[in-house]
Amino acid sequence: MSLAKLFSFVKEKPSTSNRVVGIDIGSSSIKVVELQNRNEVITLTTYGELQLGPYEEGKTVGQSVTLPPNIERQALVDVLRESAVKSHEAVFAMPLSSSFVTTMTLKADPKEDITSRVRVEARKYIPVPIAEVTLDWVEVEARTVVGETSRDVLLAAIQNESLRRFNTLMQTVEFSNPPTEIECFSTIRSLYSNNDPNVAIVDIGATSTKLYLIHNGLLQRMYRVRAGGAVVTQLIAKELALSFEDAETLKRLATSHQEQLTALQKIHHNHYDRVLKEFRQVIEEYEARSGSEISTVYLTGGGSIFPGIDVFIGDHLSRPTIKVNPFNKVAYPAFMEDTMNEIGQSFSVALGAALRVFD
Repeated sequence: MSLAKLFSFVKEKPSTSNRVVGIDIGSSSIKVVELQNRNEVITLTTYGELQLGPYEEGKTVGQSVTLPPNIERQALVDVLRESAVKSHEAVFAMPLSSSFVTTMTLKADPKEDITSRVRVEARKYIPVPIAEVTLDWVEVEARTVVGETSRDVLLAAIQNESLRRFNTLMQTVEFSNPPTEIECFSTIRSLYSNNDPNVAIVDIGATSTKLYLIHNGLLQRMYRVRAGGAVVTQLIAKELALSFEDAETLKRLATSHQEQLTALQKIHHNHYDRVLKEFRQVIEEYEARSGSEISTVYLTGGGSIFPGIDVFIGDHLSRPTIKVNPFNKVAYPAFMEDTMNEIGQSFSVALGAALRVFD
């Protein structure tokens, strides 16, 4: 069963094109990835990232912003033009900030149709009126303990207002009613491998860090904490008496040979200590309840590029932690290998959205 298909909130026509662009609009940047089916080989044709900070007066690269619709449209037009995107077909990844994903448990017989009960029970979990969201769900697990069956249901909802906003945005660039899915499902598609049935994904963004627990490619649990790269930059700026722009540059250019790396890592690690303690607790609770052991942690998101973060997270979660290059799922010229390994983690959502059409 494909969650990516179940959680599509726009009815889509079968694809008539062999070229598609995945679009990821985050709080600090827009990323696009265009793929093409060339003789049954899914191939990268172009990609691009545009920082949103400079589009707001007084803000700079790396800062989180909320742009008015007309400026947001201009930013999207700019990144598509600068990346030389040719596709007229797109898949848009809806940010978690405009969505709601959670798991709820129902007591029900294995053969009982729980469709009507899900919508009623969902009101207890979704913090806004049901009429204001588009809701979808899928059953992910059933357990029987002492003769009573518990059935776990994964709920996903997108605010209708956000759907209208992003549909209007897509129409501006002549993508009419593109399929839309929540970003966590795009991330899973770009990173998951059948070789590892039980994995965790840690996605470090500009304003939040997410934990996804995956079983056989299906999202079982999702946990999000407001902690991210933009906050780290603010802390570096304060600690080292720098401007935000200079602190962001220092962080982005950090290498194992940099004199200030130890100071940067101390600031960085202190920010994520609490986050990782919470993540470890969520993982251990899931393992105890499901009887499934999380074997590996996949690390992604723009914040995962910071040097040594894979070792740091692996130590905190006591599990092998791997920086995954999602572009390994598609073909690209050999001379781009180093670049793809360097930036791949930043493009997991956009790439996963584009891959949807070729599933």
